[in-house]
Amino acid sequence: MGKCKYCGQDAGFFHSKHAECEQRHLSGVARIKSILATCFQHKEDFYLHQNEIQQICNDSHVTPEVCRSIYCESFDAAIDQYLDDGIIDQAEERSVARFMQFTGLPQQVLNANKSLEKVVQSKVLQELLNGQVPSPRITISGNFPFLLNKNEHMLWLFRDVTLQIQKVRRETVGRTRGVSVRVCKGVYYRTGGFKGHPVETTYMQRIGTGSVCLTDKNLYFHCPEKTLKIPFTKILSLDPYSNGLGVQKDGANDKPMFFENLNSWFCYNAISNLKSD
Repeated sequence: MGKCKYCGQDAGFFHSKHAECEQRHLSGVARIKSILATCFQHKEDFYLHQNEIQQICNDSHVTPEVCRSIYCESFDAAIDQYLDDGIIDQAEERSVARFMQFTGLPQQVLNANKSLEKVVQSKVLQELLNGQVPSPRITISGNFPFLLNKNEHMLWLFRDVTLQIQKVRRETVGRTRGVSVRVCKGVYYRTGGFKGHPVETTYMQRIGTGSVCLTDKNLYFHCPEKTLKIPFTKILSLDPYSNGLGVQKDGANDKPMFFENLNSWFCYNAISNLKSD
């Protein structure tokens, strides 16, 4: 006999759950998510619903592990919702702080999808928009390979960023024909026509993985293979993507670059506002 993964009772041969137990569980998960979403939206105190959430967990077979997963998912959704209409305001910051206190989850757990970083980055952007010099909000551990200029302030440091640069591959498509004429012993020269045409294709070449330092004046990149310093005044265009930032620098020989695995939302807004100053 199989055991129901929700209630632990016999579920019958070749079965791992009761349909009614699963329905009760899914309904309970949805109710908890709805309560949390409402609290985030209306800035309600989460503690007012503490007993209700606990009762739902007991009635719907929601384990502490599942409840923890619900908290993290709801937190990620709330931060994205807060950022949809711009910078996180003070009321939203208080709601975030209250939620962290309510759940008691460690920061590294809530930041699994970089949501907690987005809250701090939003504060940095708010200070930039107010014309203030952002105060340091991160602690750097390990090697810091950048030498900043005097009166230059670091905004953020991204680790494990991969740099790719657009390259052009040229090749000739066609075939040769002709005859070989012996020039001297061991050397041959091929004569005849070469029928073909040149073809160019572009591709992104991976340069290396390292760190990106974003300051109020420059974007720095360092990896064992390459080091870059890109002043904001030399940036022609920025292209934000879900997984990184595209940068085109002003220069006849400068090719489009792509920095993968950094927060393009934050970098794009910071650079755009600082570049326009």
